[in-house]
Parts: sequence; C-alpha cells; structure tokens
Amino acid sequence: MTPPTHRIAPASRRMVRRILAYVRRHTNFLISGHVRSDGDALGSQLAFHHLLRRLGKKSHVVCDRGVAPEYRFLPGSEAVGSGPEDLHPPYTAVFTFDSGSWARLERVSAALDRSSMTVVNIDHHASNERFGDINWVDPTFSSSGEMVWELVKASGVKASPSMALNIYTAMVTDTGGFAFSNTTTETLLNAAELVALGVRPADVTRSLYRQKSIDQLRFLAAVIERIQRSEDGRVAWVTLPIELERKTRFRPGDTQEYINTLMQLQGTEIAILLRELEDPPVVKVSWRTGQGVDGIELARQHGGGGHPRASGATLRIPLEEAARHVVQQAVDYLRERATGVAKK
Repeated sequence: MTPPTHRIAPASRRMVRRILAYVRRHTNFLISGHVRSDGDALGSQLAFHHLLRRLGKKSHVVCDRGVAPEYRFLPGSEAVGSGPEDLHPPYTAVFTFDSGSWARLERVSAALDRSSMTVVNIDHHASNERFGDINWVDPTFSSSGEMVWELVKASGVKASPSMALNIYTAMVTDTGGFAFSNTTTETLLNAAELVALGVRPADVTRSLYRQKSIDQLRFLAAVIERIQRSEDGRVAWVTLPIELERKTRFRPGDTQEYINTLMQLQGTEIAILLRELEDPPVVKVSWRTGQGVDGIELARQHGGGGHPRASGATLRIPLEEAARHVVQQAVDYLRERATGVAKK
C-alpha cells in the first residue's frame, strides 16, 4: 500500500517534484553532509543513496571524517568515504544534507570544483545559507531525514528496510527520541510509517544509546564533573579540552548526549558545550536553549547557525577564551531579554 502523503508546504511539494525530475535526467551523483556527520546527516545521506540506487543511478557517499562508531549499524555505512581521497569525479551533482553552508563539508567541499557540477542543498535549518544551485530548505521538518522520506514517497519506489532504518534513525536522533519541540504530528505519522515497514524502535534505541563502552561512560562522568553554572543557574556550560579525550581514551563522534545532559539541570535556559578539536585553537561550540531563547541569534554572532533550540558555531580562539566569551554572551542575552533592552 502506498503511504499517505502528509501535510507539507506547497513550496516543499514543488521542490520534491523538482529534485526527483533532476535525478531522473542524470546518472552520477555524490552525496555528502557536514563534517563528523551526526545521525540526521548520515541517515539522510544513506537513505538517499539507497533511493538513487533503486532508481538505477550511480551514487557515492563521502563525508569528512567518515562514520562515527555509534552509527556503524546503519545500512550502507561501511561504504561511506571519509575524505577527499575517496572522491572519484566527475559527478553530475553533489547532494548535501543537513549542512547550513558549503564550508560545513570541510575537506570534501574544498576538494570539489563547484563549476563542474550542480549543488543540491537539502536542509531543515532556518539559518541555511542557500548555497546550492537547487535549495530545498524547510525548517518545519523535524530533520533532513524526514525530508528524504518525502522524496522516497514521491519517487514511486517501494521503500526498502534500509531506507526506512536510516530515515527513522535520522528522525529519532534529531528529535531527541521524539521529545524535542520539533516533533510534530507529521513527524510521528512518518515514524509510524517507517515502523510499519519493519523498523524496530527498540533495536534503534539499543544501537544508539545502549551499546556504550566503559570508556564512553568514563567520558560522560568526566563531562558531568566539569559542568559549570552561572550564579542564577540559567546558563550551564562545559568545556571539553583535547586532553580529556586523551585521558579517557575516548573521542566522541557526536556530543549531543553531553549537551542534552546540561539541559536536564533544573532552571537551565541556555546550555553550552565547547569542544576543543584536534588542531587547536579550534573550538566547536554547541548551544541548546529553552522556550523563548533563540539559539540561532547566539550562534549567528560567531558565523554559525542551526535551529532556535539547537545551534552551533566554530571559533578559532583558545578554549578558555571561547568559554569566557560565549558564556558572557549568554548571560547578557538573558539579562537583556528580561529587562527589555534591545540588543545592538
């Protein structure tokens, strides 16, 4: 039985038709997403890869730094390239997923000649820079994976178990297990369709969250011990120096779990995680915010973006300096909001 089509904006429905028409006219595609792809970025890439193969197209997935260990259960992940050395141009087009800018592909985008191919940008972040030749950006979707599901349903191709598992994983990770405010009626209906196709939610939960090593738990314990809070408790943050990863012998691929732990603290309105990367001084900053706090505004001041409730940016300054700066910014933001002072 063909799955029902749920309510999506007319502009998105037109983009679905346009993208599928483009795919049918061409044959050789590269698929990519932001560096250190998380569950949504990777699940979207792999699901779309399986769709293209079902349509008889050549498809190749490469994302900078490859597949983090926690996502290796995803069908097709074993063939994902991890850097420029895995590129095999020429490609007719590159499809990017869950990436707010071309630069977010890092070494992959730097190695590609944009003038020789079409860039198709598919994303659900409001801050997306619309960098593609074709841009489908719709923040009403919970995840890029949910957008891929619309492509699958409109393609006329019977969804495979591999497509369903990748899309479900994309949705469950970006909604916090369907607990975040981006979970809509359509999101849950789409998830139900995927479960009807054979996805086992318990198996996905076990693969994502219940297969931790002792080093992972030690790292989580170290993160919790490093939590700091503002005097009023409304801002909570943690810094992750590269030395911590070396000490615990664990390098996280996805830090979402750790920043979500900060949001569990009673009274927290802004949670900040600052992670020092392998080549300091480079610091990846992530924000999570409560209702009424615009995380995009916080990130945009540092060249970043994302969602109102979840955003990020990269700072090229020492970790301690970055922490002082973004924490003070968050404290000032809440103070200005409370007093009604317009931000200049």
